Amino acid sequence: MENLINIGTIVGTHHLRGSVKINSIFENIEIIENERVLLEKNEKKKLLVVKKVKRLNEKKAILDFEGIENIDEAKELNGYKVKIRRDLLPERNEAEFYVKDLFGIEVFSENEKIGEVVDVMETAAHDILIIEDIETKKEIMIPLIDEFVTKIDFPNNRIEVSLIDGMRE
Repeated sequence: MENLINIGTIVGTHHLRGSVKINSIFENIEIIENERVLLEKNEKKKLLVVKKVKRLNEKKAILDFEGIENIDEAKELNGYKVKIRRDLLPERNEAEFYVKDLFGIEVFSENEKIGEVVDVMETAAHDILIIEDIETKKEIMIPLIDEFVTKIDFPNNRIEVSLIDGMRE
């Protein structure tokens, strides 16, 4: 299961024939057409095949699944996260990474370990790293922009950050 990437969440139905709306900023969502996806919500899991994908805008798409034929069946999928195999993703270069790749990476400020990434919050402007402080166990929120995140070193499992006053309190 570790090889799966969350590409969005089902947020509603579309028309009466079983289509669902998905919130997703995944750029190449069309690649999941005719592929199996894992739907996951709490402890529940469903494996479905995507029949059709239609992008509505940069944040929403419509999906049709095999076996989901009406609005009642589609309603049951509300809230499920849509996960795909990592090998379906296009190749990426050094400057690109997936948000999931950041989980568990150690975070350093001025060569002092301050914690590790426990979550990433998506906002309209940019992602925010949620770091668990190793001393206080409180959350430190660091915007994922060059001003604060100075270096991401995947081979050494390390992120360098530059904090401003008040960020760690």
